[in-house]
Amino acid sequence: MLDWALSQANKRGFFEGSNKRIHIVIDGEKCLYDGLSKRFPEASFALDVRHQEEKIWKVGHLFHKEGSEELINWVDEKVELVYTGQVSKLVTELKELKMRLSARAKRDETKRKDVNILIKYIEPRLKMMNYNLLIDEDLPIASGIVEGASRYVIGERMDCSGMRWIPERAEALLRLRCIELNGDWDHYFEWGYKKWMERMRQGEKVIIRKEKPDSLPSISSLADGYNVQEEYREAA
Repeated sequence: MLDWALSQANKRGFFEGSNKRIHIVIDGEKCLYDGLSKRFPEASFALDVRHQEEKIWKVGHLFHKEGSEELINWVDEKVELVYTGQVSKLVTELKELKMRLSARAKRDETKRKDVNILIKYIEPRLKMMNYNLLIDEDLPIASGIVEGASRYVIGERMDCSGMRWIPERAEALLRLRCIELNGDWDHYFEWGYKKWMERMRQGEKVIIRKEKPDSLPSISSLADGYNVQEEYREAA
């Protein structure tokens, strides 16, 4: 799966040495970070901050009543440390909290267990939690925006009842979908129409609809595509 992600990124011009910023948002599965960091050594990473917030709320409910001001204040204080780049301080406070709980008392057993789970969740993932720096660079720290875009851009057009796709035609339709949503459809059609007319004036056959799909893009074909896009922008 990770090799497939790398190949797809490479096809779209996101490869090592491309001078393009690669930023990856993942959930808490550490094996994803281990695998992706090897394949994208220049990438920055963010652990989806919503996962972190959910776990903090879960621990907070062990110590404070649901809906209480104490619970809200406790969670806000911990979340503030997360967003301001003080996650190490948060870990220290959680360890101190755990130390104050009795290792023998039955009433503290669940609390100690869940606090310890949160500590063990955070500590191995500190490299992915530089949220203050990522926010300063206007980079995503949660995957919701990507999931929403996938649903709107891809799902609403291509995941309807009865639809079946082969990769080549799905790729072609996805490009047209992006052109439409970016508001560039008329400019794109005008650009394509002029190309067809030029070829027809030169006596060439112009086949707009093909029986067989074009092959999926490669790095070289994408490079040619970027040149075409620049020409298209100038014409527009």
